[in-house]
Amino acid sequence: MTSSGALSRIDLHIHTTCSDGTFTPEAAIRESSRLGMRMVAIADHDITDGVAPALAAAPPGLTVVPAVEINTDYEAGEVHLLGYWIDLEHQGLQQELARIRNARLERSRHILQKLAGVGCRISEQRVREIAGEGSVGRPHIATAMVEAGYVRTISEAFDRFIGRRGVAYVERYRITPEEAVGYLQGAGGIPVLAHPVKVKRPGLIERLIPAGLRGIEAFHSDHTSADAASYVALAQRLGLLVTGGTDSHGPHSDRPVAIGSVPVPDWVGDTLLQARPPRR
Repeated sequence: MTSSGALSRIDLHIHTTCSDGTFTPEAAIRESSRLGMRMVAIADHDITDGVAPALAAAPPGLTVVPAVEINTDYEAGEVHLLGYWIDLEHQGLQQELARIRNARLERSRHILQKLAGVGCRISEQRVREIAGEGSVGRPHIATAMVEAGYVRTISEAFDRFIGRRGVAYVERYRITPEEAVGYLQGAGGIPVLAHPVKVKRPGLIERLIPAGLRGIEAFHSDHTSADAASYVALAQRLGLLVTGGTDSHGPHSDRPVAIGSVPVPDWVGDTLLQARPPRR
């Protein structure tokens, strides 16, 4: 453990208030600096608005990697793709991210209508207030449901109402893993499969390599040390990069995970830095 109290000086998976995190981008950087981090990535869901303020707030010695996490659909489940070193101004990527966010807002409205139909009346205004600067999503609806007393926990809101088997579930705008890899690659980024232990889809990694997959997130807060070792070995066998991070959503989230609390070796950061693509 470092003297700062963080287990690692590398955290390549941090969320902010621009999506569903509880740290603002600036606060995430202040906390990272306090902990003695040397490399972090702001990887919000389907939005890159937190990257520029994080870059501006970063002190000397702390590298901020421009990143994003795209939620995709695969075989009735979700697969998340991380993109590192993306060009924040890339029109194709930003247009697709905007489509995803707009579709999420429409989905949220339909969910609220379904909830009202079963006696759970949540105002869109309150959900937007909870979302703050971030794009509206189901976690914000779940928070409003807890606040209104319809459920006791966010998990209960998903299980009973807004999760895939819930009575108020609404399908979302769909993008495939291959499409997400293509958008990330088009923006000059390095596409990486996020938290593979959650995926449980044999052969998916090998299938995505021809599409442009460049790495595996081997180190993650949901991975055991055995999981991490297994994914590192798999990445080495397939010639892929290894990344890692906490997937921290800040201290006031439903499942708080501290920045830097997942032991990610320094060589992971070194390798990602070396893989940084040149900008035209």
